Amino acid sequence: MSPRLFPLLVCIALWPRPSVAQNVEARAQALLQHSRQLSDIRSAGAPAFRLKATFSFTGDDLEQTHGTYTETWISSSQWRRETVIGELHYIDIASADKRWLVYPDRFPTQTEHLPGLMTLTPPTSLELDFTDIRESTSGDLNVECAYSKPILPNRQSVFCFEKHSGLLLEKAFPEKRPRNVVMFSCQYGTFRRFGEYGFPREVECFEDRHKSISASVVELSLEPAIDPALFAAPPGAIELGLCLGKSTAPRMSVNEFEFQGLDPEHMSWIQVWFVVDTSGKPQHVKVVHSTGKATHEKALDSVRSWHFLPGTCDGKAMPMQMTMQIPSTPR
Repeated sequence: MSPRLFPLLVCIALWPRPSVAQNVEARAQALLQHSRQLSDIRSAGAPAFRLKATFSFTGDDLEQTHGTYTETWISSSQWRRETVIGELHYIDIASADKRWLVYPDRFPTQTEHLPGLMTLTPPTSLELDFTDIRESTSGDLNVECAYSKPILPNRQSVFCFEKHSGLLLEKAFPEKRPRNVVMFSCQYGTFRRFGEYGFPREVECFEDRHKSISASVVELSLEPAIDPALFAAPPGAIELGLCLGKSTAPRMSVNEFEFQGLDPEHMSWIQVWFVVDTSGKPQHVKVVHSTGKATHEKALDSVRSWHFLPGTCDGKAMPMQMTMQIPSTPR
């Protein structure tokens, strides 16, 4: 079981003929469900595992950055993920109804997709309305691609499956940035057997055809002996809620995001991360990425003064993290 990486961006660019499925939505959902059965190593009742991957990406200064991603998974409510780059450790732990996060300052934002790219199919809770299924061929691979309704203007989510096996070979979805929308896509290949599942060992991800991050799974093994210390709150960790039900993200209670006094020609952007607590107040505000040279303190003070409608889980307020791109005053 070793389909090679399949270039979805080529698939999208082609003009494949639509399939003749009478019910596109039902067919698309069936393709997703079948691929989950084949590759979802985190499904209910799946055995505990330990996954380790190496990854690399090109940083803002065009330097090649390398790191490791390790995940110990017991269930949907108990897992540990740790991303290491040099001496920096990003740690994300879930245990029961709690979640703890260690988020080092200036940790590269390119790694934020790692958990998602190691999870092939979208969660069943994500509502996708599919409008088209297209077939295409690349070399000796026959592929079916399911297209959703546009999520952002003229941008759809796309999932491509190998027709013979049903394995998910690639996915793409739009991401909104401050000044544009990009397509983020991931290609999967070198599938190998893990128990009842087939899981890829190679992943490559792109932003609008430009390589963003690549990863290789170097270990995937059963985890028969679990160390409880792995799931304890690390020193200095930020506490979040863990939602296994229907969640709603925090949102601004009023339009407090303003550009007044900033020159668009010399505007600098910063990416800020914070936690919205159950009262709607931003906590732990930090800059995680910036473009150009800028003074950030005024922007951070502004974020700290904002008020949000808190995120909820099954209707109950819960502390949740947020990331936003905001303008900052040039030096």
